[in-house]
Amino acid sequence: MDKKNIVCTSSILGEDMHVVAYGKKGLPVVVFPTQGQAPESLEEVGVIDELADYLDSGTIQLFCTETVDDESWGGTGDPAERAQRQETYYHYVVDELVPLVAKMNKSGARPLALGFDAGATQASVVALRRPDLFQGCVCLSGCYDARRYFGDWMDATLYDNTPCAFLSQMPVDHPYVAVYNQRQLLFCTGQEASEADSLRSTHEMGEQFARLGVDVWCDYWGADVTHTWFWWKKQLRYFLPIVLDDVEKTTAAEKPAPAKKRATTRKKAATTTAAKKPAAKKAAPAKAAAEKVEEPAKATAKKPAAAKATTTKAAAAKPAAAKTTAAKKAATTKAATAKKEVAEKPAVTKKAAAPAKAEKPATPAKATKAAVPAKATKAAAPAKAVKPAAPAKAEKPAAPAKAVKAATPAKATKAAAPAKAPAAKKAAAPKAAAEKKPAATKTAAKSAATKAKSAK
Repeated sequence: MDKKNIVCTSSILGEDMHVVAYGKKGLPVVVFPTQGQAPESLEEVGVIDELADYLDSGTIQLFCTETVDDESWGGTGDPAERAQRQETYYHYVVDELVPLVAKMNKSGARPLALGFDAGATQASVVALRRPDLFQGCVCLSGCYDARRYFGDWMDATLYDNTPCAFLSQMPVDHPYVAVYNQRQLLFCTGQEASEADSLRSTHEMGEQFARLGVDVWCDYWGADVTHTWFWWKKQLRYFLPIVLDDVEKTTAAEKPAPAKKRATTRKKAATTTAAKKPAAKKAAPAKAAAEKVEEPAKATAKKPAAAKATTTKAAAAKPAAAKTTAAKKAATTKAATAKKEVAEKPAVTKKAAAPAKAEKPATPAKATKAAVPAKATKAAAPAKAVKPAAPAKAEKPAAPAKAVKAATPAKATKAAAPAKAPAAKKAAAPKAAAEKKPAATKTAAKSAATKAKSAK
């Protein structure tokens, strides 16, 4: 078990105060020993051993402090000086000891005040006068009426240190009433003769709390329960787990307010982020639109390439067939059929650049006159109409649609004029026939000359 001896130089009391800390962490508990006893007395009577499991587990951390009871409650001097000494001790606790406990404990939790006999009186005074600093008090066999120590004498200073006195004058609408209901206030006493002063004053406390509407726990043990450590340790062991559980519930109920603030802050941050994001998103879609529009254009550009290759092969094959059939008698009919097929082909491949590849059929046309197919190459110009995909850069979704219309360079199917090449070929056929006729005329002339010679 961790134990630390601390010497606190009190400027308020004008002397060094001895404090013993037990445990490393947990709910801080400020402990006031019995009248005139040192802080180590709690260890000597077995209180520390009784709470060893709470201390070792880090559930609680005890801060046992020295008192000046022999100069105040138990003194024999001037009542005003004794009362003032008690007031000075009260300020030492709230102004010097509590900050020291907070510094050492580091949990940020309000300490619980625990006391036995006169120590219970001290615990009740600090917890009821400063409920903002203390989470509550566990008072065992204390006397809360100063008459036990001062008789009938009373002044304003002693009044402030007498719970039975100031509670009886507290109005029901006092701000502390609501705070008391958020604290753990426990007063226990036995009913044996040695507990007479404690029993009487505890009853008075219970009556005043009832008048104020404060939910307080005043517990009265049997007639055999004496004013001794034997019973106090039993009572402590019985009450502590209940009080600690109640402290946990009460403090947990206090946390929602800060949590709401954090939630509000997060919402605000989220709103701000959301407000900023749309701008970025707006830009992104525009970009994406541009990319999407460009992609189809690229795809269109690529696809025609394949189409071109196919068209070229088909076109190339057709003129060859046309040449072969030209030598036959059915050349005219087949040429017409070929013409229809060639005319139908471009119509099937109505794609932007399809006509462009019709340039290659010009190669077979060289068999006649390259000049005519050459004009067909000009028709390839419409292929440039693929550029209309560029308008996609205008970042308007409608642009791609125009790009599709641009693909209507199917008009270029007229450019399929290359197909007219067969017409040229048709024209070429008569020419060829014309050329062949002279040959036949020469043969006829020769045979006529031969006949003439033989006649001679």
